[in-house]
Amino acid sequence: MRGIIVCLVVAACGESLEGGDGSTSTSASTSATTSATTSSSTSLSTTTTTSVGDTSVGDTSGTDSGVGESTADGGTTAPVEPGPDLRELGPHPTTTTEDSFAADGCTMGYTVTSPTDVADAPTVILAHGFQGNRASMADWAAHYASWGLVVVTPDLCHATILDSDHAQNGIDLVALADHLQLAAPIYAGYSAGGLAAVLAAAQDPEALALVGLDMVDSGGLGAAVAASIAVPAHDVTAEPAMCNSTANGVPVFAAIPDAQTVRIVEADHCDFQSPPDGFCSLCSGPNPTHTDEDIAAAIRGLTTAALVWRSGLDESGGQWWTPGNMWFDMLVESGTMNEL
Repeated sequence: MRGIIVCLVVAACGESLEGGDGSTSTSASTSATTSATTSSSTSLSTTTTTSVGDTSVGDTSGTDSGVGESTADGGTTAPVEPGPDLRELGPHPTTTTEDSFAADGCTMGYTVTSPTDVADAPTVILAHGFQGNRASMADWAAHYASWGLVVVTPDLCHATILDSDHAQNGIDLVALADHLQLAAPIYAGYSAGGLAAVLAAAQDPEALALVGLDMVDSGGLGAAVAASIAVPAHDVTAEPAMCNSTANGVPVFAAIPDAQTVRIVEADHCDFQSPPDGFCSLCSGPNPTHTDEDIAAAIRGLTTAALVWRSGLDESGGQWWTPGNMWFDMLVESGTMNEL
């Protein structure tokens, strides 16, 4: 039986200008040690341990879900005590390993970023954008892991100009979850990786939820399966522009029966990479009102909240997605976020 996982996939649309040079990055604010281990069934693995700050996580014990209750008119009751600020680094030290497995037509390399002090942690599979690689997801992976999630970031096999197959990328994500023997995966992703996540969530009967980061459809593949997705879904999207195909992922999530989409005001497609690669800077747009860090912080908080909430790790994550709660209302009232 597969253990609980959150599969977070990231890839950009076929028309996007993303790319990657294969390099990885390390935060200047963390310390790391590296050791090598060998997997009995896969390739050589490299392990890096990272220490993070001592941040307190809100207590979610007891019967309180951490989210204001809904009322008959669609509002909520008085909000409960606010949960932790998920924009900030979490309390858990993390470690990374690298490995690979035989996917359809290629050997898929992947990195696993894990909290070192959380037993049976939910897991996130986080993939890169079109013409990119897993390095452009490294900062998201480190952040999510610091809040208690295992994050798997694969190099997609079919996300280049010479080999672009969005449908196969979705199949490969389910195959990766099977390879890792993971149950109840939450599939999520950026741009065309969001499309792969949509396709995986539609195919995998064990899927638990779906999270998109400026998801982009291609050839109507996502639209064709959206209505069949039977899990809760969340999409954080940028302003409509060329690089996200005029935000054509929004109607895909609108067609999912249990879905919620929010837009980060003045965000562009590149804001959903972390760290951004060089090619994606061509997709950057102006943001005269909100700083780059304001935008990045909103994306971090909302995506982390969706993941910890839907994985069952921290019910207070729902406060970021529920009107009448402090975190949701703060983002709306500051003009940082619009609910679509």
